[in-house]
Amino acid sequence: MPTPADVVSSFFHALGARDTGAALALLAPDAEVEVLPAAGQTSMDPAASGRAFFAATVEAFPDLFVTVHRTSDLGDGVVLAEISVEGTQAADYLGAVNQEKHLDLRQAWLLTVRDGLIHTVKGFWDENQLFRRLAVKRLDRIAIVAITDRQGAPA
Repeated sequence: MPTPADVVSSFFHALGARDTGAALALLAPDAEVEVLPAAGQTSMDPAASGRAFFAATVEAFPDLFVTVHRTSDLGDGVVLAEISVEGTQAADYLGAVNQEKHLDLRQAWLLTVRDGLIHTVKGFWDENQLFRRLAVKRLDRIAIVAITDRQGAPA
């Protein structure tokens, strides 16, 4: 049986190879995936939203390249993975309109592996850096939109 670190490495290598099926096959059917920077961009069902997040990442970056810098086995099946994700955006992603910008982003992931499957996943990265790379101009200012009636008069 592969070690937890081997399972985690295989998961990220499959994503980097754009083999979503192989990557998702390493997730337990009820795996809880928490991608903190993507909060509000995915559904409330952790298993479904996690699978959708990984599929959307592969879809949005057709030249996706994932580098696993290090995996650290923390015991009890818990693995810390340090990775980089690179690619050129070709579709809208996490609310960022496609502008064909290049993404290179360092990330940390904490995963729990039991019986050769990943049961929990938590991803961490600098959300502002992600959106700056994708040319989203202002994240720190909320847009204020005037509400009008059908004739354009203030409501």
